[in-house]
Amino acid sequence: MGNKPDAANERTSGLPGSGAERSGARAEAGVGASGSSSSVPAPPRAARAAVCAVFFVTGAAFATWAARVPAIQGGLELSEGQLAVALVGLSSGAFLGLPLVGGLVARYGSRPVLFTGMTVYLAALAGLAFAPGLPVLTVALALFACGNTAVDVAMNTQGVLVERAYGRNILGGFHAMFSLGGIAGAVAGSLAASADIGTRPHFAMTALVLCVVVATAATALLPDPPGQVEDAGPLFALPSAGLWIPGLVAFCVLMGEGVMNDWGAVYLHDVTDASPGAAGLGFALFSAGMVAGRLCADRIRARADTVRFTLGCALVAAAGAVVSISVPTTGAGFAGYTLLGLGMAAVIPVVFSHAARLRPERPGPAIAAVSAIGYVGFLAGPPVIGGLAEAVDLRAAMLVLPALMGAMALFSLGLRRR
Repeated sequence: MGNKPDAANERTSGLPGSGAERSGARAEAGVGASGSSSSVPAPPRAARAAVCAVFFVTGAAFATWAARVPAIQGGLELSEGQLAVALVGLSSGAFLGLPLVGGLVARYGSRPVLFTGMTVYLAALAGLAFAPGLPVLTVALALFACGNTAVDVAMNTQGVLVERAYGRNILGGFHAMFSLGGIAGAVAGSLAASADIGTRPHFAMTALVLCVVVATAATALLPDPPGQVEDAGPLFALPSAGLWIPGLVAFCVLMGEGVMNDWGAVYLHDVTDASPGAAGLGFALFSAGMVAGRLCADRIRARADTVRFTLGCALVAAAGAVVSISVPTTGAGFAGYTLLGLGMAAVIPVVFSHAARLRPERPGPAIAAVSAIGYVGFLAGPPVIGGLAEAVDLRAAMLVLPALMGAMALFSLGLRRR
C-alpha cells in the first residue's frame, strides 16, 4: 500500500527503461505482482535504506580522519612539508584506483567490490591512528583512499540500481546522506578532540561501529542485473568517447569543490578580513548549501531534464562565485558561498546517473570513468589557485571559479545529444 506512489512515479518518470524493467520494479514494490518476489534479495525500500547507510558511513569515515588531522600531525611530530608528503598517498591512492575499480565492478559485481572496499577503508581508518611514522602513515592513507575509491564507485552503482528499481530520481538523496555523514563525523571528531580522547580509541571505535552498520545494511543491497558481469572486458580502460562530456562536467564541478575545500576559508580571512571563526562559518554555509541542494535535487530533476538541470546548477554556482568575488565583504562571501554550495551540490549525482544511462549494461565502469576525469580537476584545483595567487593575488585567482562554472554550462549542452 505504501509503495503505490512509487509505481505511479514510474509512469511519469523520464528515466529510460524497458517495460520489463518497470514491471520488475513494481513486482519488487509488491504492486501488481502475480509471482513471488523471492527473485530479489530485498524490496526496494530496504535496498534504498541500505544504500543510504553506506553513503552515510562513507562520509562519516572520511570526516573522522579529516577532523583529527591536527592530532595525527602533532602525535607524529610532522612538519607541514611532511604532512604534505603523507597527503600525496591519499590523493595518489584515490586517483590510481579509479580506472581499476570500474573493471572490478564489471567483472565481479558492485556488491563484492563494495564489501571488499569497505573492509579496506574502515581497517585503514583504524590503522591511521596506529601509524608509527611518516612512511606507514603514507601507505595507510593510500590504502584508505583506495578503499574509499572502491566504495565510491560501487555504492554509486548500487544507487543507480535502486534508482532504476524505483523508476524515479533518487540518487541526489544518497549523496545528501554522504554529506550528512560527513557532518556527523566532523562533529564527533570535534567532540572527541575537545574531550581529549586520543585518536587510537576514537578511530578504532568509530571503525567498529561503522563496520556494524555496513554489515547490517549489506544484506539488503540489490544484486547486479543478470549478465552484467559476464562480459567484463579489461580491468583497466580509458573512458570511451561518449563519457568525456559528462566527465568534463564532473571535472569542472569537482575542481570548484576542491578550490572551495582548500581556499574558501582562506579567501574570507585574507581578502575580506573575516575572523578565523567567521571564515570557518563561511565554509560551513557552503557545506550546508551542498546538503540542502542534494536534498532538493531529486524533486527538481523530476521537472527538468539533465541539460536544463545542469545549466541551472552552473548559473546558481556562477552567481555565487561572482557575488563573493565582486563584493569582497564577509557578508557577501557568506551569501556567495551558500549559492556555490547549492549550485555544485547535485551535479555529480546527475552526471553519474547520466553516465549509467549511457552504459546501462555496465554502469560501474561508466561511473568510474566519469569519476576519474572529475578527480583530476579535484586534485588540480587547489594547486592552480595557489600558483595564481602567488603570481597575482588570491582574489584574482578565485576568478577561476566563475570560469569553471561557465565551462560547465557549455559542456552540459553536449549532454543533450547523449
